[in-house]
Amino acid sequence: MTGARAIQTSVLAAVLMAMTMPVRAGGEAAALTVRLYNTAGIPAIELAAARQTAESILLDAGLSVAIRHCGRAGAPADASIDACDGSLQPSEVVVRVIHGPAFTAAPHSDAYGVAYVVNKTDRGWLATVFADRIARAAARTDVDHGTLLGRVMAHEVGHLLLGSGYHAEAGVMRGDWPDALLDHATNEWRFSVLESARMHRALVSDKFDPS
Repeated sequence: MTGARAIQTSVLAAVLMAMTMPVRAGGEAAALTVRLYNTAGIPAIELAAARQTAESILLDAGLSVAIRHCGRAGAPADASIDACDGSLQPSEVVVRVIHGPAFTAAPHSDAYGVAYVVNKTDRGWLATVFADRIARAAARTDVDHGTLLGRVMAHEVGHLLLGSGYHAEAGVMRGDWPDALLDHATNEWRFSVLESARMHRALVSDKFDPS
């Protein structure tokens, strides 16, 4: 009995580990377009690092990602202007990079970002990240500002697909982001297998429609 229980325990541990490990989907990737608005005027080099980080995390979850840089703020010198004035498509979301409000009565006034989700469907299309709060946290913890900004962007996009109330114990969808964790290895800031599958289903669902 002892040996059988040991085997069962090992199998259970392996399954639980697989559920929280990052994933690169082997099948067809679901398409996701992010309209990025750099309202805070983040310098181009930092915004490029944020985009690269967010893209890497979302690609690792098996999504086919395209980021449209809307407007000129923080854009590379050779980048063309994308007015982003067309209707939002079902596979598109908007991420705004702004400075946090100076005064707020919200219970999480120090949050790095927020996602706006429709209660009926628990899905959304608009996320906001607060560049100044993220910059202060990056300086406190000696983490690259662009990298931390990209992780927060990926987290908020995750909420748009997984729901505003969803949080995990680990990975990029963890609920708490204490300073002591912010300098942890890159592979700890990923979506789990189950989260990746849920996001894929949300994107291909007929219900995921902003109209």
